[in-house]
Amino acid sequence: MPIWRVTIDSIKGERAPKVLKGITVEVKPSLIKAEIEDAGKTKLVRTDYKLVAKYSPDVGKIEIGGSIYFINVDPKKVMEKGKLKDVELIRQAYQRIFLEPMVTAIGLAKELRLPLPVKMPEVKVEAEPAKKK
Repeated sequence: MPIWRVTIDSIKGERAPKVLKGITVEVKPSLIKAEIEDAGKTKLVRTDYKLVAKYSPDVGKIEIGGSIYFINVDPKKVMEKGKLKDVELIRQAYQRIFLEPMVTAIGLAKELRLPLPVKMPEVKVEAEPAKKK
């Protein structure tokens, strides 16, 4: 995997004084721009991202922004007009946005007393059927 590092550069969270019932959460990750960055003798491809969780009705919002750094990729092959064009790198970038930045968003949602921006698995416990004699 060519992702070298994921950074979080900005975190913003807000919550209305009263939170109603029946809140829906819309989560939108986005890749903003891609640039070449020098790291010594190595050329990295850096793409900035933003993860936004918007709560409706308008009761809160969480925004996390940062950068994803790719190593061992040819910028001419994976970038075009300041954007990533390589489908595999785009997939990897979105996958990583749902790791580190999403974990931060979950913690912030808990602190703000907002619903989590991701649906957690539900555990069902069922009684074993009675054995026939």
